[in-house]
Amino acid sequence: MVALIITVLLLLVVTTAILWPMPDATAADKVAASAGTGDDGGRRERVPTTLEGALVAQLLRGEISRGQYHQAVGGLAARDDERNPMPLPGNDRPDATT
Repeated sequence: MVALIITVLLLLVVTTAILWPMPDATAADKVAASAGTGDDGGRRERVPTTLEGALVAQLLRGEISRGQYHQAVGGLAARDDERNPMPLPGNDRPDATT
């Protein structure tokens, strides 16, 4: 019985030591490095790299309304369909009828 209690306690100590949250030195270094530089801690506004990303950014900033966003995305979809038409399934077979 005593051996069982010692084994359980030993297992508990080992598990706690393994799963204990260890301090992240790299996070502390980043905070210390940005403390005096005027950096906002990595919360810089990212510049969108796609037109869809730019529209989302404008929507989130309140520069365009939800309706304007939907209209612009619809226009993008129509333009994409004109540039890169996607065939319907079954239309690529020679025996398909339309």
